[in-house]
Amino acid sequence: MNNYEEWMIRFGSRIRFERERQKLTRASLAEMANTEQGYIVQIERGSRSPSLKTFTNLLSALGVSADFLIFGSTEEVQCEKDRALADFSNLLKRSDIEDIKVLYQMAAHILRNKNQNDLKEFEI
Repeated sequence: MNNYEEWMIRFGSRIRFERERQKLTRASLAEMANTEQGYIVQIERGSRSPSLKTFTNLLSALGVSADFLIFGSTEEVQCEKDRALADFSNLLKRSDIEDIKVLYQMAAHILRNKNQNDLKEFEI
């Protein structure tokens, strides 16, 4: 497999990741991006590259930047971090104050000890 083929697979994976994160079907994404479901399947698998028009439609439909889809790395990590923080924040908003205090203490303990391989008691 050459570099371009590997890149296309990663590119398609980022589209699939974001589509699934947003709980969109391929059919709904195709409709939002004004294209065909089969084309989305091929793009996600890395077997076909999108036209510029489809690429910009995907950016708009998914609400992501071109950097995220093309390069992934830095922005992808930041996006994952932002999503995790938003998910955690939503969890906390539904919790009572005592649960929040316990979760805070657990998180502080984990972060203090993460380099000491002392996480076994918190394994999920």
